[in-house]
Amino acid sequence: MKNEKAFKESMVTLSELFDKPLSKLLFEIYWKALDPFTDEECKRAFNELALSSKFFPKPADFIEILRGRKEDQAARAWIKVVETVRRVGNYQSVQFDDPVIHSVFKFWGGWPVTADWRDDELKWKQREFEKLYSIMVRNDSHPAYLPGTCEIDNAARGFDIKTDIVKIGFEGKTAQRQIAAGG
Repeated sequence: MKNEKAFKESMVTLSELFDKPLSKLLFEIYWKALDPFTDEECKRAFNELALSSKFFPKPADFIEILRGRKEDQAARAWIKVVETVRRVGNYQSVQFDDPVIHSVFKFWGGWPVTADWRDDELKWKQREFEKLYSIMVRNDSHPAYLPGTCEIDNAARGFDIKTDIVKIGFEGKTAQRQIAAGG
């Protein structure tokens, strides 16, 4: 969140609604927690929490609404992966707006493993993906992108040919969010 005035107004509204006094330290904690998100996202989160919370929301409540529960995040990431496999394939290098996906595939052996997937195995792959995702989401760093078969083969043969990286999920996001995701 970048609009400090709107942030303070929203926090004061929650404070009055839940009869909770706010200190300068609490303002700073919530401000830092909401920093990675857009003003529009935060406004929706404030509204949702004001209407649905029984107690004054914690920063974790905001994060859960803004990012979704870990299970929801993993399921959304899986949908993105399946759509990308069908649309792009494994030959091109890809960069997801959710870098946790990169870590899961690094563990699996890279993006080209998708070439071996059969439709009847997808439900099992999904379960494995979601379990790994929930573990990998805790990592502090993730690969910047996933090299595809063409890039890997070119590098193995000693060719210094860089292929275009297909960006997945960056459509319609602000430039600031793309930069934060490594794009």
